Amino acid sequence: MLTESTENYLKAILQLEADRPEGVSTSAIAQRLDAQPASVTGMMRKLAERELVNYERYKGVSLTASGRKHALATVRRHRLWGLLARF
Repeated sequence: MLTESTENYLKAILQLEADRPEGVSTSAIAQRLDAQPASVTGMMRKLAERELVNYERYKGVSLTASGRKHALATVRRHRLWGLLARF
């Protein structure tokens, strides 16, 4: 089970990867989530330890297969909540 914060990071990376297939910068993630760059770097290290992202300092971040699976599940769940909220 992933925390809400972890899900938000994975979702943001998934969305940003669409424009940056070579890797997403931590500053782009920080801007998307309105977070401090140092906090994003710390989270990227944690996500890399859990094998959800590939993180290389100064090169950016990309989702692993497992990270992509979790990110897509989060996006689907959020879309479903949005649809259910209309009723």
